[in-house]
Formats: sequence, structure tokens, C-alpha cells
Amino acid sequence: MNSEELKFLGIHPVGPENNLCALFYWEEADRHVPVWVSPIDGARVLQVLEHHFNARPSTYELLIAFADQLDGIESICVSEYRKGAFMVDLIDGTGEEHDARMCDALVLADHYGVPITFEKDVLNEVAIYISDEDLKEYYGLERESESPETFPEKRLRDVDERVAQRKAQEDDDFEQLMRDSGISEEDLFSEDESEDEN
Repeated sequence: MNSEELKFLGIHPVGPENNLCALFYWEEADRHVPVWVSPIDGARVLQVLEHHFNARPSTYELLIAFADQLDGIESICVSEYRKGAFMVDLIDGTGEEHDARMCDALVLADHYGVPITFEKDVLNEVAIYISDEDLKEYYGLERESESPETFPEKRLRDVDERVAQRKAQEDDDFEQLMRDSGISEEDLFSEDESEDEN
């Protein structure tokens, strides 16, 4: 087998219809592999990847429980691309091979910390170049100096940016309130200095 490990960049809503796309990055060739998933499957996978669980076991929790009985997962490889579908081979801890869907592979890869590899033939068929502009516009991702920003890193950075913007807006609002009240920074500092002298 001649396979490559790809970076998983998360599941993203794309386009006006918000179709869900699991995006992978092939660093060696600077190419991406978009894998379109159904709204139901994508939402369920996102729920597991973000560690939201229901009171009752979900299908994926049962899948993991059965995989545990087989000593976990040893490897995950996308071996074929056939009629628009990715064929995924799972090898469990006992050495047994199983056919799987990409959504199931994503959950198991995340749970067991196993990378997803793609056969080179598959990559040569489906990998595409995505410009920095399109990566940002359609997937909300930005390429860093050496590699694209991963989904969790982007989410944390976005939160930091929103907090910084909110703080800057609060500072601007406060300054405007002080100006409307006829109070300047000099007035505030002079009051502080007079209190210190007393």
C-alpha cells in the first residue's frame, strides 16, 4: 500500500445551502480533499467530535463500545473512491478488516487517536487545490506560514478576536459617554492626583 496521512480540518457548512463538508489537507502536495457528508450524518459526527452526548447511548457510542471489544482500531485507510463515495478500510485490534463509511471513520479516528490515511491513487483522483481566498471564504480557515489553521485553533482565535473587539467597543463607548458628559481624561487624572495629595 502507498498511502499518505492527511490532516483533518473539521466539518464545515459551505455555500448558501450550508452543505456539510469534512475537509482534509494533504501537506506534501498542498492539496485538499473535501468529503461531502449528509446533514444528518454531519451533525451527528460534529456532536461526537465536540463531546456532546445524550443521556442514552448514541449509535456512535455503541460503535465505540463494540470496537473496544475488538481491542480498538489499529488503522484507518481510504482505499478507493467509487461512484462519488469514499471506501474506508478499518483494521481493528485483532487484525480484522472492516468496510466503513467516512463518517464512522472520523468518529473512530478521533476516539482512538488514529490518523486517517488515503491511498495515493485516491488522492491523485480527488485532491484539489484551494486558494487562500477560497479557503477563507468557503471554509472560514486561514493558512498559516507553514500549514493551514486547524478547526479548533480557528475557533479559539475567533473567540479571542471577538473578546478583543468587544473590549475595544466598550472602551470607545465609555470614552464617548465621558465626552457627552463634558468630562475629559485630564479631569479624571487631576481628581486622582488631588486625592493622592490629601
